Amino acid sequence: MVKIVRALTGFICHRTFAFHVPIQSIRSKSLRLPSHSHGNTPINIENLNKKYSAMSDNGKVIIVGSINQDMTTYASSLPSPGQTILGSDFITTAGGKGANQAVAASSIGVVNTSHGVHMIGRVGNDSIGRSLLSSLQSKGVKLDENRARITGAHTGVASINVDLNTGQNTIVVAPGANLALSKEDVDDSLACLLGSGGEGKNVVLVQLEIKPSAALQTLRSASNLGALTILNPAPAPKEWELTQDWYCSIDILVPNETELASLCGVPNCDDVTGEGEEAMARSLLDKGVRQAVIVTLGARGAMIVRKSDTNVDNIQTVMISEPADMPCKYKPVVDAVGAGDAFCGALAAYLSRGIGLDQAASMACG
Repeated sequence: MVKIVRALTGFICHRTFAFHVPIQSIRSKSLRLPSHSHGNTPINIENLNKKYSAMSDNGKVIIVGSINQDMTTYASSLPSPGQTILGSDFITTAGGKGANQAVAASSIGVVNTSHGVHMIGRVGNDSIGRSLLSSLQSKGVKLDENRARITGAHTGVASINVDLNTGQNTIVVAPGANLALSKEDVDDSLACLLGSGGEGKNVVLVQLEIKPSAALQTLRSASNLGALTILNPAPAPKEWELTQDWYCSIDILVPNETELASLCGVPNCDDVTGEGEEAMARSLLDKGVRQAVIVTLGARGAMIVRKSDTNVDNIQTVMISEPADMPCKYKPVVDAVGAGDAFCGALAAYLSRGIGLDQAASMACG
């Protein structure tokens, strides 16, 4: 049976914490930045941290993933092959799913500062890479600059063209240094960050904008070191599938509707009902996901399908959404790009403080 918590209007408040903020969000006068408020009275982040600091579970958050420079050109139309057109605007923004999630986890201000949010990724030894690492550190993300910068590969870049009339876009991504992150790199970095053990629940989050072999090793190594593992299976590489090697190392799997359907071999997610989505999520638990599958559902919120804390054979489904006091709850969604990254980063941050999954996911929605 599905338990309904609230209806979701859209992930937008945590979205503004993400590394990449599109021009539509910057220019929207209706966009309200999150302030962790109840009504019109802001909550003091210092008091919030004191509340969570009193909890025994205060772990590290470690994000393993991509760091990119996005370069976006806006024009009245998209060029045809061989055509050159003039654009009307151009912006550069820091991005990459890994970097987005790290900044989201750090920016909400609830992670224990002594443990912190850590980023494991690779950039080139170039001006773009140095700028991106500096930006991450300015957002409170901890990283090893010497390991992060490599020679022989450029920093990952995404060239984006946007049609201002239709909103359609074309994107070409050159991963560059992101693909240089190896299994050995992951092992060494995680051993340094988690090898000392200690109290608290450490959380390791990984996506698929790096080599799948490095992502899989992240899950394996983190599991062996006692961390809670989260896989955001996006973007799924061509001809890649989730096999038993993956399932047995994943505590929490966070796909969206399209990724859920792809993982379950369903060609068209538009034909799937809510009950069908729940059944697919349950099938992933049956295949080996150890704790829960959280499906992000856009305007419909998110669905947690999880094993009971007391009986792993008892599968429970909970529909969750943003907290009732979210400042921008009744504002229109300006731009949903990066919403999934913001949700994943915030979820990892709250879980590192020992907060239960249902509450952590609801808080991560807003």
